[in-house]
This record gives sequence, structure tokens and C-alpha cells, in this order.
Amino acid sequence: MITKRAGIGIGLSAALALAAAPALAAAPALAGGAVPAAPPSASAGAPPLGESGAPVVELVLTGAAGDLAAVRTALESHALSAFTLRFRTAPRFDATALFATRAVPGVALSCWIDLSDPRRAALYFTDPVADRFLVRSIELSGRFDELDRESVAQVVELSLRSLREDARSSLDREQARALILREAAAPEPPPAEPPAGAPEPVAAAAPRRALELGAFYGVTAHSAEVGLMHGPGVRVALGASWGWHRLAVDARFQYQFERRYEEPRIGLDLRTMTLRADASWLHAVAPGVTSLELGARLGAGLDRVDATPRPGSDGAAAFVPAGASASYALVLAAGIVARLPLTRELSLFTELFVDLDPARVRYDLALEQGTETVLARYRLRPGLLLGVEL
Repeated sequence: MITKRAGIGIGLSAALALAAAPALAAAPALAGGAVPAAPPSASAGAPPLGESGAPVVELVLTGAAGDLAAVRTALESHALSAFTLRFRTAPRFDATALFATRAVPGVALSCWIDLSDPRRAALYFTDPVADRFLVRSIELSGRFDELDRESVAQVVELSLRSLREDARSSLDREQARALILREAAAPEPPPAEPPAGAPEPVAAAAPRRALELGAFYGVTAHSAEVGLMHGPGVRVALGASWGWHRLAVDARFQYQFERRYEEPRIGLDLRTMTLRADASWLHAVAPGVTSLELGARLGAGLDRVDATPRPGSDGAAAFVPAGASASYALVLAAGIVARLPLTRELSLFTELFVDLDPARVRYDLALEQGTETVLARYRLRPGLLLGVEL
């Protein structure tokens, strides 16, 4: 197999080696090292001739339109005067068509030139009845420059001459089929190292699903009397990504466990359920599958606070506890968000936020002379949450 870009200067010296050597050293040989004689086929007779009296070769080109036009020009201008060339294009290389037993009217040889990979040209040659084959591979620069085109043209010329004049250098159907299947299953080669001084390639941000589901645990400051409220929550988000950015809208619900406040005269059992609707923006710091994302969140929602009065710690009977009650408070929220993908399916996220109560939530004790505030929730309440996301 030809594996490096063929130089113009060595093209003629390679002709003898290509004509005498097998198409690929890895092709299987018969026991004892003998090479079987070519079976009788239509190619053994007089080849079909074109108007110029030269054998007709059908060339099937596959790849980018610009590359196909360039290689066609190179082949037509090359020393292929021994053949009459017919060109056609195909969307992709078709191994089934290559191996199909056929007798193409007026065609002596067929050649597929597959340029769909910018770094490799794959060439497949066969006789009219698909009995004998050659398989060639040429490494390209990725730019399909003049040297690439000359390399392809030289190999096409030498391979056509070899298949026409020396059947012993070709592969039979089974050998060619095994070789093509093995090439199709081969792993992709590692990317070539960029030349010195070339700018580093810019990575693309890892793709994100539109729908995201998450679970978290959050802690929020409540008041000087109670301290912290905390509990589990769930989050559902719908977002869209472009480049290194992502916008999302989400809804989250949290249940905060019961906390008890008690003084000598009265006590309170407090439970809170929070509901938020938010919009968030995230920016990938270093795009990739496990890229850290930083951003911000703005939102609003409601807190439902359940308060159950209890007797005070001294057991005084002067104050009779009222019945349990629930109140709703409007809340505005803002936060700084960080997200770290652990895998393509699982991410870790955290948020430092603050809740704002436009109307301060208070718990008052009714007295004969009026009311007395027993407990007042902070107007600004910082918090922290940590969660996982699918």
C-alpha cells in the first residue's frame, strides 16, 4: 500500500516496483508462497478501444466538487495518452458496485478515486468483469495541493498499466473484498501535529440537552432567632446553547425542614416551602466535555410559611397559642451559578444566592396594649445550594 505522498521526482522510479509487486503486502498468499495464475476472464481478450484506438478507462470520482475538478484536470493533463478516459461522479464509494460482475460496454478498465477524506485518497481498480483488482491508498496534505494531485495522477497511471499488462500483480475477488473490509474497520489515525507557530485550534463547547433535570440541597438564612433553614429540592430547566453560551429558564421547588423557636412566653414551629421561576445565563470557561461553566441567575417566586404556635418554655398560661396558619410571601432572587460536567450525562452545580423579601415577614404576639414582634425574617437572606443534574 502506498502510504505517503508520492513525490514527482520518484514517480517514474516507482513504476517498476508497482508493476512487479503485489497490490498490498498484507494481501493473503496461497500456501507455499505461489501466486495463482489469473483465471480466464473477458479482460484476457482484446480490450475495448476508444475512438483514438486506446483502451477506454472509466474513472468514478467521489469527494468535494473542487477536489474532483482538480484531479480530473491533473489526470487529463498527465501522461495517460495510452488510455481513453471517461469520467463520472458518485456521492460515495460503493463497494457493491465495484464487485458487481458486469461487462461495461466499451470499457477496458474501471477506477474509483475516493477523495472524501482530505488526508487520504483511496483508489480501487478492476477489470470489466470484476475478476482482478488493485487497491491503493495515498496520504494527502489535507489541502489537496499540486503535489497531492500529481501523486494521485501518477499512481492512477502506474496502476492502470500494471492491471492491464500484468495480471499477477492484482488481487482476486476474495482478497480485494477482505482488504477493503479491513480498511473500513481500521480505527481513525490520530490527528496530525500542527506546524510550529500555528495558532492553537479553538475547541467547541460540549453539546447540552435542551431539557435538564436536577436535585439539590439548599441552606438559607432565616432570622436572628431561628438561624438557618435547609432542605432538599428539585429543578427542571429548558435551555438552548450557542457557542460557549447557554440561556435557560427553570422552575425549582424546595422543602425546608421544620425549625422550632421558643421563648418563655410563646413558641413557634416553622416550615417553609419555596417555589421559584428563574432565567439563567452560563458561559463555558474552557469549552469541552468537562468544561467549567460560570453564570448568573435572576428570578422570583413565592414562599409558603406554615407557623404553629406553641406554649412558651416557662409553661405560662397567660398566652393561649393560636391555631396553625399559613402565609405566602413574594420573594425576589439573584445568584451566581457554577456548573461542572462530570460526564456527558451528569453534572455538578452549585449556587451562591440571595433572596429579597419586599414585604418583611414577621410573627407578632397579640397583647392588650397592641402587638409585639416575636420573630422577624431577614429582608435579605443569603443562601447556598449544591446539586446534581442530568
